[in-house]
Formats: sequence, C-alpha cells, structure tokens
Amino acid sequence: MSGTSDAPSTPLPHASAEPRDGTAREHVRAYVAAAVAALVAAGPGLEQGDDDAVHDARVATRRLRTALGVFRPVLDRERVEPLRDDLRALGRLLGDVRDPAVERDALLRGLEREPDELVVGPVRTRVDDDRRAARTAALDPLRTHLASGAHRRTLAALAALAEDLPAGPRADEPADRFLPRRARRAWRRFDAAVGRALALPPGDARDHALHEARKDARRARYASEVAASAVGRAAHRSARRAKDVQSALGDHHDARVRQASLRRMAMQAHLDGENAFTLGRLHGLAEAAADAAERESVTAIDRARRRRGWLG
Repeated sequence: MSGTSDAPSTPLPHASAEPRDGTAREHVRAYVAAAVAALVAAGPGLEQGDDDAVHDARVATRRLRTALGVFRPVLDRERVEPLRDDLRALGRLLGDVRDPAVERDALLRGLEREPDELVVGPVRTRVDDDRRAARTAALDPLRTHLASGAHRRTLAALAALAEDLPAGPRADEPADRFLPRRARRAWRRFDAAVGRALALPPGDARDHALHEARKDARRARYASEVAASAVGRAAHRSARRAKDVQSALGDHHDARVRQASLRRMAMQAHLDGENAFTLGRLHGLAEAAADAAERESVTAIDRARRRRGWLG
C-alpha cells in the first residue's frame, strides 16, 4: 500500500525548527515545523503498525492541534482551522490503535507480578487475545486513512505551514509578549477544569471531569512549550509541571479504563465457564491504582500552580 509514501517530505528537512525572527508568528511556525517533521518521520512505522511510531505520531498531532488552536490570532484561521479537524480525526485513529496496546502491556505486567497461586485459569491468554484483537481491528481504519489522498493532502498542507505560516491579525506582535498572554489563557482553562473536577464527589462524574482536566493540562503544557522559545526557562519549568499533572491524571484514567475492561472480561469468562477470580483481583488492584494516581495528581496540580510569573 502507498501509505504516506506519496506525501511531500522534501520541504520538511529544510523547514527550520528555530524561529527566524522575533515575531509571534515565526515562533509558532518553528514549533509547528518540529511537530510536522516528527509526524512525517513516524510515517513508515505507522504503516507497519509500530507502537512507538503510533505514539510519536499521536503526540505530534496533539502538539500541532494545540499550537494551531491556542495561538490562532497569529494564523489565517480560514486556512488553518480545517487542518485542526483533520488532525483531530487522525488523532482518534491513532488512539484507537495505541490505547489497547498500552492497556494490554499494563495488564500483562500486572499478571506477572501476581503469585502463581493467584493466577487461576487462562487469564493471560484472555487478556492478550482481547486487547490484541481490539488493536488489530483499529489498524485497518488507520492504514486506510494513511493511504488516502486526504491524508496526503493534509501532510502537504502541514508541510506548507512548516515553511511559511499564513499570517493572521496578530502575526507580527513580539513573541515574548504575545505568546505568554495566550499561554495564560490555556493555564486559566486548566485551573478552571481542575477546580470543577476536584469539587465533585468521588464517582463517574468526577472521573470524567479529571479526564477533561488532563486534556487541559496537556494544552497548557504544549502552550508553555511554544512560549518557551521566547520566554525561556520559566516556561520550560511550567511545561514540565503540566506534564507531571498530565502523567498522573493519565495513570488515573488508564486505571479506570482497565477496571471497565476487566469487568467485561470477567463477565465473559464467567459465561464461558471459567474462573474469574484473577480478573476480579486485577479489577481491585486497578481501583487502588486509580485512587493512588488521583492523590498523586492533586500534589502535581498544586505544584503546577506555583511560580507562573512569566505568564504576565
């Protein structure tokens, strides 16, 4: 299959990932160039279904969507907004492949830590088969998309952005003033999201709100990364702290997802006449892991809220 082989990759090595002047537009362009290069570099691995390539491409699409969204006043929205929709669609396809692989690895690692006497029945086989099947089913839509003309056109448009970002009304503002102001909006959105989540009682609504707060932590992180090219160390520090929040909330969400998968697999094992003891035990361990990750996230959130003077 052709995959991304027809996509224009020649311009990308020459698209500087360093700002060529001090304008906000140019600093955003440099960040976009680095993310586009990472997305294109992952292409061959994506065609093979390589997990690392899927992860790298997913991160690149998220960085691009954030940069093109948070800093939209420096861009020509009419030209850029359709690309954000394309990146959102690609990100969903990548997530459908990546998430079952991550969950499979986590569940199998958990089984390896269990004493032999607590692993009852063909649990490893059930977990392995279930998560591999989900990943395999998601690979076909991803490969179809990668081979499509629509994907090649998206890559071509992204390559053009990496070279020359279409200017919006705030394109020529100084990066060291404009970028922190826009990043501040992302951090305020994060603050509001965690405030809503932590005000809720334990339960599904709180878990969902924490998952949404995780997305806003990621948005604040990437916005800080963009601003760091103009602001420096302080923005880098904020990005690292947002990453810590994102990681803790990611562990929380992943553990909750494992709980749901384990319950489903336990019910099926019961219907198939198997002993579901081990799956139930793993469910309990996943619940404990989710609770621990939530406590860790509160600490990380408190730390991330400190020392934001660079935001102005």
